Amino acid sequence: MKERVEKSVIESIKELYSLEPPPFKVEKPREEKYGDLSTNVAFLIAKKLHKKPQDIAMELAEHMSSSSGLGKVEAVGGFVNVKFSEELIREEFRKLLAEGEKYYRENLGRGKRVQIEFVSANPTGPLHLGHGRGAVVGDTLARLLEFFGFDVTREYYINDAGRQVYLLGVSIFYRYLQLFGREKERPDIEELFEKEGYKGEYVVELAKLLREAVGELLTEGKVGEAKERMLSYSYGFPLNYLPKLKGDSEVELCSAFGLDVMMDEIKRDLSDMGIEFDVWKSERSLYERGLVDKLIEELRRKGLVYEKEGALWLKTSEFGDDKDRVLIKSDGSYTYFASDIAYHWEKFQRGFEKVIDLWGADHHGYIPRVKASLKMLGIPEDWLEVYLVQMVRLIKEGREVKMSKRSGELVTLRELMDEVGPDAIRFVFLTKRSDTPLDFDVDRVKEKSSENPVFYVQYAHARISGVFREFRERFSEDPEKLKLTDKLDQLREEAEIKLMKKAIMMKDELVDVALRRDPHLITYALMDLSATFHNYYNHYRIIGVEEGKMLGRLALLMGVRNALRVGLKLIGVRAPEKM
Repeated sequence: MKERVEKSVIESIKELYSLEPPPFKVEKPREEKYGDLSTNVAFLIAKKLHKKPQDIAMELAEHMSSSSGLGKVEAVGGFVNVKFSEELIREEFRKLLAEGEKYYRENLGRGKRVQIEFVSANPTGPLHLGHGRGAVVGDTLARLLEFFGFDVTREYYINDAGRQVYLLGVSIFYRYLQLFGREKERPDIEELFEKEGYKGEYVVELAKLLREAVGELLTEGKVGEAKERMLSYSYGFPLNYLPKLKGDSEVELCSAFGLDVMMDEIKRDLSDMGIEFDVWKSERSLYERGLVDKLIEELRRKGLVYEKEGALWLKTSEFGDDKDRVLIKSDGSYTYFASDIAYHWEKFQRGFEKVIDLWGADHHGYIPRVKASLKMLGIPEDWLEVYLVQMVRLIKEGREVKMSKRSGELVTLRELMDEVGPDAIRFVFLTKRSDTPLDFDVDRVKEKSSENPVFYVQYAHARISGVFREFRERFSEDPEKLKLTDKLDQLREEAEIKLMKKAIMMKDELVDVALRRDPHLITYALMDLSATFHNYYNHYRIIGVEEGKMLGRLALLMGVRNALRVGLKLIGVRAPEKM
């Protein structure tokens, strides 16, 4: 509908003023009384035409009223407001009924290659709610862009190099020794564990699983024998890190073991949330393939690095960062920043035309330095988009739940999934912009009421399915096989016109969401449509009224169901037939 208004505005300006208009907005006005869509174009061309915006708006409204077939067009305070005619609404709704899901699709992307990197949690512990929120937002963005014609690759970057992975190994080995009462025999391990180790219950679980496989071998320092025993042990999931292990220390063995177990758990948690990745990219592989060294060589060649105090620095301050950054520390080890730049450089070399990263909100200050480094490498500034994801507070019985029995720090995604299911999690995680904090009220999402947004939307779909079941039972006919489009003229009630309009205008809303990367707006559209439907359903009978009106109302519900299904599919939430 927005496209039709834009076309009419452009044609009217060309005919009236022989002018090519600048980019202008067509959007919903703040209040419904001003119409269905409104444009600010009169303000944008007023200076060039040496006219008042209100006068231009009046001329445009008059021209569009006589030529566009849109409906009522009027000027209000310099804005041109459009209220669609019932005839146009029915025409569009017929298209929706005929095309189904296809009605909402538009080839915005034209096959453009987009990579979305999200979650990318350190594999040193279970996924918490913040990770889960990033997973839902990233997956919804991917679904949305695919729906609108982009070639999307979902990617998870595994931070499997560096000190955190070493500390995971230390923590597992300490807990393993503790199971035999022998932790005091390794004061070095005990001290490091107490200072920096992972204290969650999941580490104890890992240690117990390790003991099942190797018995007391690691207490005796028999690393090689322990590794062989572990490789032949049936864990029920593939081992990726253990077979490649080259070191011979207990900590290295425990690190590799921990990575394998935690990555399997992370993959299972995400899969149970309906989230699958095309690529699992290892940070360690960047070093093994020499990509980080190649990056350093490239930056040296460009004269963008210098040495100071025994470290190698990158001149990011010359490209928009607030200061220069270290790539190689004085002890010869690489910083995380070095591998991050190499990773993004490699993404660019893989041919992605756009890269979208979802990061935790605490990485806000990291954005300028990454963008500065990409600029140095000749990568366009708009190639990388970064969206921040805030943490989630879990509310239960009116109070915040902070601790997890398993992680010892934050409530895990698995714990919440077991309690409320993936549908509720996915929907609620999308009820606010990702860069704003979110409260997840467990008691609320268990209610079967309008206060529970996911129930309210799913119940709308289930109610419609129930009407169709009742029709089939009473009339022995499948409403989906009947020709109902010619029955829309039977719909004259204001509530029916409003419901048709909501269903067809969801297309514009979804297009906006894709272009603006605001997936939370899908839930708003679904809740708005559901509220309008429930209100209609509570006030109007569908089965049992006069035949023509009944068939018209069945057609109305069919179109609304199409809209609900598309929206729910895009956010990865089921559209149930019964509830």
